[in-house]
Amino acid sequence: MCLLADQVCVSFYVLCQHSSSSMTIRKTIILAAAAVMTALPGWGDVSVEFKGDYVTEETEDTVRGAMPDEADAKTVLEVRRQGRRAAKSARAALNSIGHYDPEIDLSIEDTEPPEAILRVDPGPRFALGRVAVTFTGAPPVEDTASRIRSELPVKQGQPAIPSQVIDAERWIVSRLREDGYPYAEVHDKRVVGDRDAETIQVRYGVHAGPRVAFGETVFPTDNAATKPSYLRRLIPYEAGETYTPDALASLNSRLVETRLFRVARATLADEPSGTTDSGLEIRDVVVKLTERERNTIGLGASYSTAEGFGVNAEFVRRNLSGRGDTLTTELTVAELERSLDVTWRRPNEFGYGRGLVLNAGLIDETTDAYDRQAVTLGAAFEVIKSPEFTYSYGVNAEIGREEDEFGERDLQIVSVFADGRLDKTDSLLDPRKGFRINGRVEPTYAFGDEANPYVRSVGQISGYVPFDEERRFVLAGRLKAGAVLGTEAANVPVDDRFYSGGGGSVRGYAYQAIGPRSDDGTPLGGKSVVEASIEGRYRIRPNIGIVAFLDAGSVSTDEFSNFQDARYGAGIGVRYTTPAGPIRFDVATPLNPTDFDDPVQIYISIGQAF
Repeated sequence: MCLLADQVCVSFYVLCQHSSSSMTIRKTIILAAAAVMTALPGWGDVSVEFKGDYVTEETEDTVRGAMPDEADAKTVLEVRRQGRRAAKSARAALNSIGHYDPEIDLSIEDTEPPEAILRVDPGPRFALGRVAVTFTGAPPVEDTASRIRSELPVKQGQPAIPSQVIDAERWIVSRLREDGYPYAEVHDKRVVGDRDAETIQVRYGVHAGPRVAFGETVFPTDNAATKPSYLRRLIPYEAGETYTPDALASLNSRLVETRLFRVARATLADEPSGTTDSGLEIRDVVVKLTERERNTIGLGASYSTAEGFGVNAEFVRRNLSGRGDTLTTELTVAELERSLDVTWRRPNEFGYGRGLVLNAGLIDETTDAYDRQAVTLGAAFEVIKSPEFTYSYGVNAEIGREEDEFGERDLQIVSVFADGRLDKTDSLLDPRKGFRINGRVEPTYAFGDEANPYVRSVGQISGYVPFDEERRFVLAGRLKAGAVLGTEAANVPVDDRFYSGGGGSVRGYAYQAIGPRSDDGTPLGGKSVVEASIEGRYRIRPNIGIVAFLDAGSVSTDEFSNFQDARYGAGIGVRYTTPAGPIRFDVATPLNPTDFDDPVQIYISIGQAF
């Protein structure tokens, strides 16, 4: 009898041999499938009784959790079949935690209805005996070989858990590849069990293959719109460096991040191109690319009872100069705003992750608070430290005319800024777990009809907490705070004052409705703002969700809002998920309205509120 259960030997084609006191198991111990069965709850007409000196809480829980979930049996034959299936599951489950020689007896009780009883003696839990790693062919360098042997995660004396033995095989291959052996493999593994000693001995036969250094990186040149000189900025290694899988994976990730290609794949060449002075085999990196379409047109729309209808169109030209750059032109036509923005983004202009952003815009706004016409220019240095963290700094200039309750002004505005963003969420468009933090500081000098220096700062944090594994129910929260320092609110250009209310801030109130007003009810804006939102999101179907929310906001002419005059809004909404993001429909009402506030506001747009 094999130390592994008979059915495991047959089902997974493990060949067993034994002498009077030992047994050789050739090929791989493949018992990981037994772990899947442990997740199945309950069983039909099968009872389990434990006996022997090796029963523990772990063995009981493992066996009971492995019982198949079956319908009630009606006949003795059905019960017997259930019992046999249960016995196989129990044996596989015990094998999976190191009990390789259990005794499992099945009996059928002549009751009404009949009942199957398994009497289980787990037997001893086997431990690992000698664990060895041997190399065939050219061995790896001594440092690598000794480190693999000393750091091997399975060691003599540990419980002989099959999944850990298999994981150690993967660990060996991974460690060799990290040390420059891309073709490493475990080609022969032997597991020898000793019933008398209650041990399992393991030997891994490893073929390391050649140690490799990166050669030249070869990009396609036929009909390629992207210049190789730009693509070389994405290479994270130098020619002659020892190969690592992380470096090759990083190149592949960087190629994908450009969003220039439908297919982007970098692999080692099939044949070596030479050897280094230290004897490493040189392999070039061959890059295969398929360009995406270079032009994209996008259309969007929004509606709210306070802001009316709005449409926007976007035209994107990728790879304008063949250096990964993107020219984006966006036109917005809405009841409150007409604008044209052009942004030229040149990523990796100063090396990987360090780019240049240039922008220009025309804007004409007509809101309850002000009228404004302006021409804007800007330049920024953008740094992408990781997919999660980015920051930028730069300069903006504006020439404009504005009119509000305080009069009409012609202004020239120059500002410098620094901002940062940390995004730990699971989705850009519909986050359901994690958090985001962003902030911006912008010292500004406005001159023309008036001269005023000031500093505008604003920051926001939002978090998303799922309450189930499928993330169908999510609690989302947001907190925003901002302030202008250095001058009075009336002296701050209208676009730099703080306003609150609307679909993106406090729902239930009209756009710019929260904050100081003139005698006739015209919004004036303020020097500080505090906003908070909490939203429960429940996905009732894969593409349909409902939400309930509570928003609050306060705008003050003081430098720091004390929230005493806060306005609160609450409501419900529906979300319909599309590839472009969720379509949002919200209905909200003010909880402590003023005489200027309507009882209900409706908002329709694309994207979550935050």
